[in-house]
Amino acid sequence: MNNFNENLKNNSEEISPAKPSAKRLLLCAGLAIFWVIFIWGFWQKGIYALGINYFIFLSLFGGLFFGVIYKKVKFSINDLIWLAPIFSIILSFLIYDNPFLKIISLLILPVIFAFFYNYLSLENKEARHWDFYFLFKMIKRFFSFLSKIGLAAILYIELIIPAGKNKKRIIAKVAAGILLFLIISLTVIIPLLSSADKVFSGKTEFIYSWINAHVSLIFIYKIIASIILSVLMFSMLFAWNKKFDYREKEENNYKIDPIISGIVLGGILIIYLLFLWVQVGRLWVGSLPFEFKDTEQFVKSGFWQLFCLSIINIIIYFFTYRKTILIVQRILTVFTFASLLLLISAAHRMQLYVTYYGFSYEKLFASYTVIYCVILFIWLISRLFVKNRSNIFKFVIILFVCMYGLIAIFPVEQFILRANVKLSELNGSRIKLHELTMLSPDVLQLIKRYKAEGLLKDKVYYPGSGAGESDWSAWINKKEKIIADKKWYERNLMNYIYLKNN
Repeated sequence: MNNFNENLKNNSEEISPAKPSAKRLLLCAGLAIFWVIFIWGFWQKGIYALGINYFIFLSLFGGLFFGVIYKKVKFSINDLIWLAPIFSIILSFLIYDNPFLKIISLLILPVIFAFFYNYLSLENKEARHWDFYFLFKMIKRFFSFLSKIGLAAILYIELIIPAGKNKKRIIAKVAAGILLFLIISLTVIIPLLSSADKVFSGKTEFIYSWINAHVSLIFIYKIIASIILSVLMFSMLFAWNKKFDYREKEENNYKIDPIISGIVLGGILIIYLLFLWVQVGRLWVGSLPFEFKDTEQFVKSGFWQLFCLSIINIIIYFFTYRKTILIVQRILTVFTFASLLLLISAAHRMQLYVTYYGFSYEKLFASYTVIYCVILFIWLISRLFVKNRSNIFKFVIILFVCMYGLIAIFPVEQFILRANVKLSELNGSRIKLHELTMLSPDVLQLIKRYKAEGLLKDKVYYPGSGAGESDWSAWINKKEKIIADKKWYERNLMNYIYLKNN
């Protein structure tokens, strides 16, 4: 306990509110207040509520964090590989409505940002080899902010009530304790006990009735949320800006037994070559089965091969790269070439699938995954002819981040719509344009134009549906209502462009 108090005292001295950290405390609080005012309740309104508001929040958040670290680390040209995708993902919230990408970005962006931000603080980062030990250290560094939450809360109290006024500090701590007690009791303890006993529920019901009558629960929730967000952001800012270094493990010169690895790799290679030989008649099919279920099964089977082989090859590289004799490395080269051939086969199947049935979110990103894997496989093959050891895991991550950054600012939905309209004009097309009603208001202006030009008519008959133009009027009215119901800060550039032109 004494050690904890000493550490807390040292940390408090290092980042006392009397120093520039007071400004950072206020900036974190300001960001939290901005969040509860302009972003609050988006989980009820849906992903469409994240537009200019979320772009501004992310920009201010990134500006605060990078502004603090800017003077502590040396930025290099290589850092643009990370900064550019992060900026493009943030920019996508300002430009598009695309709900599919926004949901993915909500999950991916915090991970990418936290990883890169802590990587910036790493001593001698360019020379580090990315392996499982490196990943463990990065994860440990990420969660280091949890140990600073208590300190951040105390620093906020000291900012409000100066540290020299001991009695006021005690009063503040008592008030904080009472506040925490009320929050935990009213939101967790009492509801759980009330659900377990109806008599107890009846006796405590007056508490919530009084609160509902005299206090705005939403306002209280917003205050609580802003406090929590302020503390969390400052604890991350504090923890992630400390010096980050660790001693790398000595390079393991352990060699995998060449006989065992050679038999395993050679055996798998023979199986793949046998598979390719059996499938040689179908690898370069020129047409697809007419039945949609047969086509779907035919194409997706290739993607299961793609997915499994990608993972298998990466694992094989981690365990055999530069750890076997030359002849086994050559077997690994042939093995990867065989995998690449299967990958190209899957890409060809997807090309046929798209040509006949058009694009969708799933098919577009599946095609993009094929491109990612082709680049990865070609790079893996090239590494076997390079003398120096390559940073495989680093390339896998950076390639993913860069390619996702590109697709984030790409007009995905406009591309899908334009491509499907063009492909539907080909002979033998089986594209159902009415299925594009899953698209967002990003294509609202384009849909209205195509509708006026008569380009949205399905040109083939399907059992139970028939050819002809779908009722796009209902879709247009629905998307226009989405834009109209948004507050000004929830809209994006595509929304404003549409409103300006209509």
